[in-house]
Amino acid sequence: MKYLEVAEARDLPGLRLVLTAHVPGPWGESAKKILDYKQIPYVPVAQYAAKDNADLVAWTGIRNAPNAMYNDEPPRTGWYEILMLAERLAPARPLLPTQSEDRALVLGISAEICSEWGWGWARRAMMGTPYAGTPDPARVASLSRPPWEPEDIARMRASYSASVGGPAEAPARCADIIRMLAARLHRQKAEGSPYLVGHSITVADIYWTVFSMALEPLPHDLNPMPDWMRMSYDMLGPILEAAKDDILIAHRDHIYAKHLSLPLDF
Repeated sequence: MKYLEVAEARDLPGLRLVLTAHVPGPWGESAKKILDYKQIPYVPVAQYAAKDNADLVAWTGIRNAPNAMYNDEPPRTGWYEILMLAERLAPARPLLPTQSEDRALVLGISAEICSEWGWGWARRAMMGTPYAGTPDPARVASLSRPPWEPEDIARMRASYSASVGGPAEAPARCADIIRMLAARLHRQKAEGSPYLVGHSITVADIYWTVFSMALEPLPHDLNPMPDWMRMSYDMLGPILEAAKDDILIAHRDHIYAKHLSLPLDF
């Protein structure tokens, strides 16, 4: 994906989407897939993982990505705020139900995937720790080195530390979430629906489709993620291995095949 730098993008009109450059981060990829599904044009703007991103902070007040800037409106950084901006900009292709009970269900499932101490947050907390299992030494030796210095990693961990739980609690939290999602998909399948809620796609389907990469990444030709990142995603540990259900990946594959584009471009 071709990115503009902050200095090139900040005075442009329309929607600018700040993304972590050349990394398929699930929050950023979800924002992209929502905008793509809704056919909303945007300009990708580079944020650099684990760096101070001083120019981005000067523009938006925020170091992290994703970060949606629309005209002169305030920045939107949370998954919910970006979603609601997209719903406003393209109401003809809705990803939230109009009926309140279904809407609450979609947003609740989305929060269990995207919010603090949800699937993405807890899964990230356990990556690179013994709770994700022991890496294969031969595979480690073959990996390219992540493009970060120790101080960069320390800054990143400080930015994303959870206030509710940590690496030790993360596997059980992640397992509970994917068991909930799998049980719901089995019930929906019995009712003739391949979707998490109702009988048409909602944003909950998109969030799980993207965030499922942390359960089983797509193959390299569809998701050319760095090899060190792929190893982190591959390492589940025994608790997640026991909770994994094939229907979670079947759902992901269906949503990509019918509604979203591949390969990933980041």
